[in-house]
Amino acid sequence: MDHYGGEIMPEKRKKNLNTTPLQINKQHRKTSRDFHFRSDGIKIVGKETDMQECKECRRILPTTAFTTKSFREDGAYTLQKACRECKTTLYKEQRESRKNASPKPERCERCHKKVEKLQIDHLHGTFTFRGWLCRECNTGIGSLGDNLEGVLQAAVYLENDKNKIIEILDKVYNEVFARTA
Repeated sequence: MDHYGGEIMPEKRKKNLNTTPLQINKQHRKTSRDFHFRSDGIKIVGKETDMQECKECRRILPTTAFTTKSFREDGAYTLQKACRECKTTLYKEQRESRKNASPKPERCERCHKKVEKLQIDHLHGTFTFRGWLCRECNTGIGSLGDNLEGVLQAAVYLENDKNKIIEILDKVYNEVFARTA
């Protein structure tokens, strides 16, 4: 008994993780029993009859309309989220936009962080170059719909007061023009 009158529970011994061998739980591995082989012998995750929605054009297409993305430890490839047709169009837009691009600056044109690798931002569906962005900014804007409406919807979500949004917009707008002047 302890000094409070309760019974002393036996202590569980803690394992020293530095000397305990690593046990891999096979259930946590990324493996799939559903896979098929393409005519070129590439192992693809999913069944040959599966259909997938393209994230760009929103069409439901067979898996043969998608290219491989990443190689998994079980030897199978996952597929891109955009179909071959949309990927080809996107690459063409990026190539043509690069021809219209201004010289690459040292900093991201949105967040102004100095990063080694900047990405081309272009108006989707056109060859219009918009600017040079870091990966985080480019992905973030793209996730919001790649348009002003999506960005403003996010602003309204974050701040429900229209006057405060306008006040902050004026402040940011003035700061951006102060840097470019």
